[in-house]
Amino acid sequence: MQLYPERLSSHLQEQLAPIYLVFGDEPFLVAECCDLIRQAARAQGFSERQRFTQDKEFSWDALFTASQTLSLFTEQQIIELELPDAKPGRDGSQALAEYANKQTSDQLLLLFGPNLRKDQQNSKWFKALVKNGVFVPIYRPNRQHLPKFVVQRANAMGLQLAPDAVQQLCDWYEGNLLALNQALQKLSLLHCPNATSATKQPAAVTISLEEVRDANHDSSRFDVFSLREAIVQQRSQEFIHCLQRLFETGGEPVLIHWVLQRLHFALANIRQAKRQQQSLQPIWSAENIWQSQQDAYLRLAQTDSAQRSAARIHLLERLEYALKRDTKECPKTLACHIGLLFFPEHSGLGELDAVNFAFNNPLQQIPLNESV
Repeated sequence: MQLYPERLSSHLQEQLAPIYLVFGDEPFLVAECCDLIRQAARAQGFSERQRFTQDKEFSWDALFTASQTLSLFTEQQIIELELPDAKPGRDGSQALAEYANKQTSDQLLLLFGPNLRKDQQNSKWFKALVKNGVFVPIYRPNRQHLPKFVVQRANAMGLQLAPDAVQQLCDWYEGNLLALNQALQKLSLLHCPNATSATKQPAAVTISLEEVRDANHDSSRFDVFSLREAIVQQRSQEFIHCLQRLFETGGEPVLIHWVLQRLHFALANIRQAKRQQQSLQPIWSAENIWQSQQDAYLRLAQTDSAQRSAARIHLLERLEYALKRDTKECPKTLACHIGLLFFPEHSGLGELDAVNFAFNNPLQQIPLNESV
């Protein structure tokens, strides 16, 4: 049985499955779902808890030892197993499949870890567990769905937010849902201190953008692939914000250069393949571009130009020299201008301007926290 996180709470109020598998790409949401399962299990008498992590010291015999050992003071127990890589291996796969066939009613097994691929969901151990259990897949809300996520979280805490306040929270906490939850809790304490989670009554006054800014600050987190996604989706402001936060939070400039260069050559390869009427499948596979992203890559390749491509190559070389030979040029500024050359409609640079900008003019420092 598969169950999405928003339905987990109501499910746990109705029944308790013997096995739960909670896997996803957002650790905060994984931990939150696991906490809900623990609370429901404790409420039904599962007062003992044994926790294991599959690491170098872990032996799969421990799983069976735990399942056969009961405390003198309890008859029901929760057995938790974290799979940090979601790869139990051959021995682990066999052990989990055997456990699923021998599990008794006084045990609840909770497995959790990172996102499971399709092939992992088709494995024997997964199918054996989910046959009598519940699989809870966790997905980090993307930029498009994050505002709805913020509103739902706020409403659950008794908060009513102005639309621009919601947008500010999305900008500040994208990629950092734990900090987002803490920010909403802080707003709840400030604006509806007498409310409880049980009442869930909206605040009498809508919380404004200014009140959100007074109470919080930018704590968003990104990885270098968020840069690529912002470019491919042609969101220039998001690109600028992401780039700034990467530099502020210690992002490796070498990886930023690698992502920008990889995207540049991916677009060049797409254009060449289209001209020669070749299949694009080798490019999609080599660049790990999902089918849902392919149309965006095609549009970006079609709107790109030879002038901008040449300008990017020149700036990519300058960024590489700045990183490897300390040419005194600012890597942040170089990376910013390289990225903006992927935005034909949003960067404000014409074709000739782009060429002159890259080849003839010294780079100017762009304050990344300002609008482009």
